[in-house]
Amino acid sequence: MKGKVSLTVKNRHITFKLDLERNITIITGDSGTGKTKLINMVRMFSWEGKASGVTLKCDHPCIVLEGNSWETVLENTHRSVVFVEESTSFLTSHAFAKAIKNTDNYYVFVTREGLSQIPYSVDSIKQIVKNESKPKIEKIYKNISVKTIAKFPYDSVIVEDSKAGFIFFTKAAEKWNVSCISAGGKSNMLTALKKSRSKKILLIADAAALGSEIKEIINYKNIGEKTIDLFLPESFEWLILKSDIFSSDPSVKEILQNPVDYIESAEFISWERFFTYLLSEITKDKPKLKYPKDKSKLPSGYLTEANIDSIINAMNNK
Repeated sequence: MKGKVSLTVKNRHITFKLDLERNITIITGDSGTGKTKLINMVRMFSWEGKASGVTLKCDHPCIVLEGNSWETVLENTHRSVVFVEESTSFLTSHAFAKAIKNTDNYYVFVTREGLSQIPYSVDSIKQIVKNESKPKIEKIYKNISVKTIAKFPYDSVIVEDSKAGFIFFTKAAEKWNVSCISAGGKSNMLTALKKSRSKKILLIADAAALGSEIKEIINYKNIGEKTIDLFLPESFEWLILKSDIFSSDPSVKEILQNPVDYIESAEFISWERFFTYLLSEITKDKPKLKYPKDKSKLPSGYLTEANIDSIINAMNNK
């Protein structure tokens, strides 16, 4: 399934409207905001239809996945919006994370806990904001990524990965005599921040799969002991595609303008994986730019002074 999915679920007292642009959406927040009510209304409609007193409008079937037979139900569910609530024991399991991979559904997880075993975007995390009978479901993390980075005014740069992205930012940071270290994965970023002795740090990570870590990172940033700026592109590959290196390719520009219309959930569990695939495909016949799908190295073509500047400029126009 791909493309934006909108749904409206309502009864006599309350109306929820939810727009889904990715295969995984998280709805979180404090008790009493309406999370359980939303789940119950979807459940009632799926069981009883209009007789439940609930109206649900969506171009795809909507179900609440629960119970011991969840695996069987999931195997037979296609092109649907699947809700799962935090009280469900399997939500945090690796078996569930494996089961939803490469399925053609969209998922809405109602939970206050991070799901580290599932890659989901910072932009996928939402909360219900009370507004009488028409509560709003809004993104939590807005404008948390810096928009302009001029000459790396930092003591150090911490990069999420240890592969292509780290190679690039190490080379780029050399121009301003700034140290660059790898956190060795998203689960290690908070530790890397705490261990750093630098007073001003730029943290670079892929927003497309950072959802489970972002709350703790933001909490640490807000402590104020260090100045920490976040730069969160969709992915390093997205940043390359956005640079002038590929500005003459109209198909790339079109995809970047509206990725949701091109990313099939049955093929890509996250947008980061899609952009890695796209970059690999369009450079497979360009020896100096041929990008490996495992991101194990960075071709020399990206490390010329002109192309480094081009990618840095793309950072300033995120």
